[in-house]
Amino acid sequence: MVDESYIHNQISDLSDTEREILYVLGRMRISINKNVQEETIKKKLPDKYLKTFNKAFSNLLKSGLVVKYRAHNYGVSQEGRILIDEIVKLKMKEQYVGLTIKNILII
Repeated sequence: MVDESYIHNQISDLSDTEREILYVLGRMRISINKNVQEETIKKKLPDKYLKTFNKAFSNLLKSGLVVKYRAHNYGVSQEGRILIDEIVKLKMKEQYVGLTIKNILII
């Protein structure tokens, strides 16, 4: 198992665009065996991240978190999958921070 502090350090070293790209890949459940085209990632990415997409995506390729599967098809490495799962958890905590479930008695 990978150390939690190592994972959080890796996530904090990523730019906002890189984190958002990994979040999109996590929502799509991409792995090394299930791959995706670059255009599909761009379609699912919010518009404010498209300006810096090319640089961020090439950084993810260089770091080995995203791997080239075939021409124009990409997958996620094992380390990338671990980071993606943690990013998705963090985003869910941020999104649902104020959500509470109350007990309701229905008769």
